[in-house]
Amino acid sequence: MIRRRHLYCRPARPEEGQIFLEWSRNTPDNGFDPEVAKYPSTITWCVYDRFGPLAFMPVQHPLVMESVASRPGASKLEIAEALKEFTQNCVTQAHVRGAGEILFLGSEEGTDHMAQNQIFEKLNYTVYRLRVKDLESK
Repeated sequence: MIRRRHLYCRPARPEEGQIFLEWSRNTPDNGFDPEVAKYPSTITWCVYDRFGPLAFMPVQHPLVMESVASRPGASKLEIAEALKEFTQNCVTQAHVRGAGEILFLGSEEGTDHMAQNQIFEKLNYTVYRLRVKDLESK
């Protein structure tokens, strides 16, 4: 019989900050951005065992601009203006909520282009989604 070790998860402790930074910098290709840990809405979690910390992960609460539904016949300029207004609103909401990032999920060439022409940075990450409701059978 194989005995599995017990792992636990808790918020990282202030005194573990230096370990978290060191491990983050030494983990290749993890996309580490030290600013994320400073966002007011971020919580850095620690998975540990009886020997101490095993891994750290900051979990942030960004705003996600998911999709744009526009009026039929609206011009590209009108859609661009609407996207600008949505972006300004999200910036205000980010300040209110302590979110450090706003993500725009582009799926259409025109709105992708508009997002890049505004203040969005294109990221080279694959995005995965987990729908919590799908974790339980119906």
